[in-house]
Amino acid sequence: MTEREQLLKEYGTMSFAAHDILLFLDTHPFNAEALKAFSHYYRTARVLKNEYEMKYGPLTADASPAGNCWQWIDSPWPWEYKGGK
Repeated sequence: MTEREQLLKEYGTMSFAAHDILLFLDTHPFNAEALKAFSHYYRTARVLKNEYEMKYGPLTADASPAGNCWQWIDSPWPWEYKGGK
């Protein structure tokens, strides 16, 4: 697995965990353990996303810089990577 793929996998894992806990918090908004876990996974996902975007470009459309092109589409889609390409 390339560094790019590993970073994307780690981001996906942390982002999924944060979102899953967020759904739990919709029905348990005062659960201190869940709030702490959400904060941890959310912060970690944000750091990983920033690292990915610094190295490889925008991961989502909202991270694409303003300008006269739609830059976030320039890179291959995550499912198009084959052996480090």
